[in-house]
Amino acid sequence: MPSDYPVVAVIHHLRQPFLGHAAHALRDVELVEHFGTLPALDDVDGIVSLGGEESVVGGGLEAEAALLREAVARDVPVLGVCLGAQVLAHALGGRVVRRPRRLVAWVPLTGAWEGAYGLHWNEDGFEPPRGAVELSARPDGFGEAFRVARAVGVQFHPEVDAAALEGWYAAWGDVLAPAGVTEADARTADARHLPGQAALSEAIFGDFARSVR
Repeated sequence: MPSDYPVVAVIHHLRQPFLGHAAHALRDVELVEHFGTLPALDDVDGIVSLGGEESVVGGGLEAEAALLREAVARDVPVLGVCLGAQVLAHALGGRVVRRPRRLVAWVPLTGAWEGAYGLHWNEDGFEPPRGAVELSARPDGFGEAFRVARAVGVQFHPEVDAAALEGWYAAWGDVLAPAGVTEADARTADARHLPGQAALSEAIFGDFARSVR
């Protein structure tokens, strides 16, 4: 890719990292993927922080929170997804807490994504930072999506595709029961809503890429 493309750092947290539909939506930027490391802010034009098994609860991920806080202060575009949204909320003064019950569900979205559904596989939830603009209605009292300056956090997974989701069932199928969901019901919902995820990724990651450019 030509060197004059803007550079976006992608921070992965999963043991099975993936970009899914985000790869196509971010086609007009140069991606530098980080696995267990953090980028130098001077080297990038934007940051995407994706989901993972770690938690902000208990004081984790403080180095990443500091990076995202500085990025926002410098007006560098940031997109946080699931865990990434929680780190971003925490970095900007919001609050991350353990949900009383795991959430595994497709949730209807509002606002700019009206008519789309966002997939949740969440143990934690967040309260957006003070002054943040909430971009979608809250499904259960916890924040769903917010914007602060040029930073956006979404609790759901617009990037998920069928291959990634199959890996989740294999690795973390044991979270379904605590969420009160059977695998059969979860897969029925997947079949209904997965076809819409490419368009949702284009809307969210594509908008981020345009912000970077």
